[in-house]
Amino acid sequence: MANKKKTNLSASSDVLQALFENGKSELSVQFIRWKLWKKWTEYVGPTMAQISEPVGYRRGVLFVWVKNSSWMQQLVFMREPMKDAINKKLQQSYVREIHLTMDRKSVPADALASNELKESISQLMKEEEGE
Repeated sequence: MANKKKTNLSASSDVLQALFENGKSELSVQFIRWKLWKKWTEYVGPTMAQISEPVGYRRGVLFVWVKNSSWMQQLVFMREPMKDAINKKLQQSYVREIHLTMDRKSVPADALASNELKESISQLMKEEEGE
């Protein structure tokens, strides 16, 4: 019986892994966004990570907060290499373009994406409780 439970857990983890990384569900978009935030230093390097931070994502556009106007000017020229490095690390074309901002409040909120994420998580929790 323990073996069967372990097999079910393995199958469940495979399904979750696929959901998180397939790039097609709202759950995967949120997971990739979290992964990008969590590994920002690894993706862009320690210097860039000290002066920038991913603050939003919407339909292929990554919004990156920059510490000050001097760094903003520098990063304007580094957007393409940054985008390429991020997509290479994520092993998919997640970022289509990068918008730089010094105002965290100017990042558009995606209410629909937020609601879809909540619904996806609720559904997963209900399915998990049912087993």
